[in-house]
Amino acid sequence: MSFPPNFSWVSEGLLAALAFPGEKEHLQYLVNQGVTYLVSLTAESSPPVKEVPELKWTQLKIHDFTPPTMEQVEKFLEIVKEAKKKKTAVAIHCAAGRGRTGTMVACFLVNERHLTAKDAIDVIRELRPGSVETVEQEQLIAEYEQKLRNEENWKPVKR
Repeated sequence: MSFPPNFSWVSEGLLAALAFPGEKEHLQYLVNQGVTYLVSLTAESSPPVKEVPELKWTQLKIHDFTPPTMEQVEKFLEIVKEAKKKKTAVAIHCAAGRGRTGTMVACFLVNERHLTAKDAIDVIRELRPGSVETVEQEQLIAEYEQKLRNEENWKPVKR
């Protein structure tokens, strides 16, 4: 079984991150780990998902070194919420599993753990070195935190 590149669990059994899973064996590994949902952030290419029909695939096209839109963040978090309800897991990837993936995972940490944007970026960089590559990606995470702060009942917690 071929281990996917740059694979790691961010939230054990719920959310995994990885680099581009270019081989059927990479996707099969995900399924064997309990992953049902695969979120692809690459605008430039798609993994061989047709070869592994057990995966529910969503493509949110984001160009390299750019942040997602707020709508893309919300779509990703809806998928995670659905997976959590069904007691299954989500895997998310871009090309290297750092910039776009790290940005989305940091937003997950802001949402799920109520971390500040800064703390979420620090956590994902500890878990997955090199994550969140651009100032624009950092700004999007801060904007997402601010959006949550404007909603009822959201309070950041200390890391």
